[in-house]
Amino acid sequence: MFRRFLALAIACAWLAGCGGQSSAPLFSVPQASQLDLHRGVSPTGNSGELPEPPVVRSVNGVARVSLSVTYRLETQLPQFVFGGMSDTAPTIRVNPGDTIVLDVTDELPQREGDKFDINIHFHGLGASPRAPADDVLGTLARPGQALHYVVHVPQNQEPGLYWYHPHVHGETNYQVGEAGMSGAIVVNGLERHLPGLAKMKTHVIIVRDNVVGNAAQSRGAIVQPQVINSDPCGPEFGGETTLNDAYEPVITIAPGEKQFFRVINATGHKTLKLAVDGSNLEVVAIDGFPLDTWRATPPTLTESAAIVPPASRVEFVVTGPRSPRAKFWTLCYDSGPAGDRDPKLELASLKPPTSRPSLKFQAPELLRAAAALPQNVYTSQLPPVAAHRVVVFSEGNKHFFINHKAFSMSDPPMFVVHTGTVEEWLVKNITGEVHDFHIHQVHFLVREINSIKVPHPYWADSFIIPHRQSNGKAGTLLMLMDFRDPIIKGTFLFHCHILDHEDHGMMAKIQAIDL
Repeated sequence: MFRRFLALAIACAWLAGCGGQSSAPLFSVPQASQLDLHRGVSPTGNSGELPEPPVVRSVNGVARVSLSVTYRLETQLPQFVFGGMSDTAPTIRVNPGDTIVLDVTDELPQREGDKFDINIHFHGLGASPRAPADDVLGTLARPGQALHYVVHVPQNQEPGLYWYHPHVHGETNYQVGEAGMSGAIVVNGLERHLPGLAKMKTHVIIVRDNVVGNAAQSRGAIVQPQVINSDPCGPEFGGETTLNDAYEPVITIAPGEKQFFRVINATGHKTLKLAVDGSNLEVVAIDGFPLDTWRATPPTLTESAAIVPPASRVEFVVTGPRSPRAKFWTLCYDSGPAGDRDPKLELASLKPPTSRPSLKFQAPELLRAAAALPQNVYTSQLPPVAAHRVVVFSEGNKHFFINHKAFSMSDPPMFVVHTGTVEEWLVKNITGEVHDFHIHQVHFLVREINSIKVPHPYWADSFIIPHRQSNGKAGTLLMLMDFRDPIIKGTFLFHCHILDHEDHGMMAKIQAIDL
């Protein structure tokens, strides 16, 4: 049982597959000049303030990051070490056209049978899948080895929120889901498109659900699929949900003040349903792309809650509530009769500053687009569909399948696609739990969910596939897969981003070649 529903899908679309719950919306150490350290800084006077990760900024077009991976005895889990700080991954801030130079050294012990190989995936970026860039198939460091990545961020990359994490087959849930090895990437420029954001305090928030207790006992564990989940809102066991590794921190916000939340779901298999007491969410971007990258969708959508599956990102504006006891929640999410439990959890407290009087409550103002977005394949008119494909997600006997096949590293590509084209994919889920479709290198456009048209389509790199319906019909997504950018040439992956599903076979290769 593992699942997570992606992100921000539209209300009407979910009536077919969410068990009747209320619908939700869419949807070397760097030079000193590069590094900002402000973890745990609390200028507001509130204790327990949400910590901010260290930030590495590009200098002269290059962001240089050096990480090591070590074993932490207290948790019996691997961890990133950055700038001498253990269990820390910096936020990497770059401009379109910059280069990320990342070195990672595997300092884990050499013990047979342990999951101590390392590589890095640059999730959501339109980067090359070939070494030394975003290659997860041929690039691997074993204990005592190091890797050197050079990732060119396209000049026309959409401004928004991306992230990085290990992606070693069979080890991903252990390293990312259980150990929490992940960090944010911010491509600058969204505030030029929506100038109102430049005036707001911004929080980059990584939601993790790390293992609590003896991680060695859970290493590689998998729950028998198709177990009936009679109480999707019941308690879950074994994990602790945190924001930037802090448990139920304080976010200081005055009544009426607007703040910009940029949230990554870096959990292994938890679907978030984000909501704030006394405030709607003014959503501006999903999976790194501003909503109006798709020209038919407005630059903002106001939602009461946002469904965010593992790997997805959502960026939204919160208006400070009147109540001094308001909370930031993930609400209960029903992942299907065979799915994991995702109960309602408090993520943070929203409190006014104690060092100065609260601001007078102000009516929210709409964000309006000003500067144009980058011109790229995603902002241009779609060509005719070049091919139609059917992709089936299934499971059984503790294994997970795409088109009835469990993944092996020696597999040939399941599909060969041509750069310069757009394809229509019908993705079917014949299981009793949701799955989380993710593809590397590209974004896709969901047109229909369970045969219901999406009223406000948007570009995504991860999306929940609804579970099998009560009438026995498969849950479905109808999507346009955009392979037009020639930078994607090479072999890469698509898979379920519920990470134990991925590790146990729900993944396949895809090869992009010239037309």
